[in-house]
Amino acid sequence: MSEIAWVAFGGMIGASMRHGTNLLVAYASDGPVLFTATAIENIIGCFLIGLIFSVLKKRADKSRQMSLFLLTGIIGSYTTYSGFMAEALTLSGISFLMMGVYLFSQIIIGIFAVMAGIYVARKCWNFGQ
Repeated sequence: MSEIAWVAFGGMIGASMRHGTNLLVAYASDGPVLFTATAIENIIGCFLIGLIFSVLKKRADKSRQMSLFLLTGIIGSYTTYSGFMAEALTLSGISFLMMGVYLFSQIIIGIFAVMAGIYVARKCWNFGQ
C-alpha cells in the first residue's frame, strides 16, 4: 500500500474519533465548559503521540508504514496540536529559547491568521458583521 494510502486510512479513523469526541462532549455538557472537545482531543492526542512515538522508536522492526498510519494518519487527524507539541519538544533539545519562540510565534501568528481569514471573508463575501 502506498504511503498516502496509509495516511488516508489512518486519517479516516482519526477523523471519526474526533467526531466521536465532539459528540460525546456535546452530549455530556449542556453549556459552556472549560475543557471543550478540542481541548480534550488535544490533550489525548499529545499523550498518544508521546506513547506511540516512544513505542515505535523502540521496536526492532521500525515500520514507516505503521508510523504514517498511527502518527500522521490517526493522531494527525484527531489533533494537529499533538504534532505541534512534538515539534516543540524536539526544538527544546536544541534550545529552550528556540522552542519558546516557536510556540509563541505559532500561537500569535495563528490567532492573527484566523482574524485575517475572518476579515477577508467579511470584505470579499460580505459574511457577518
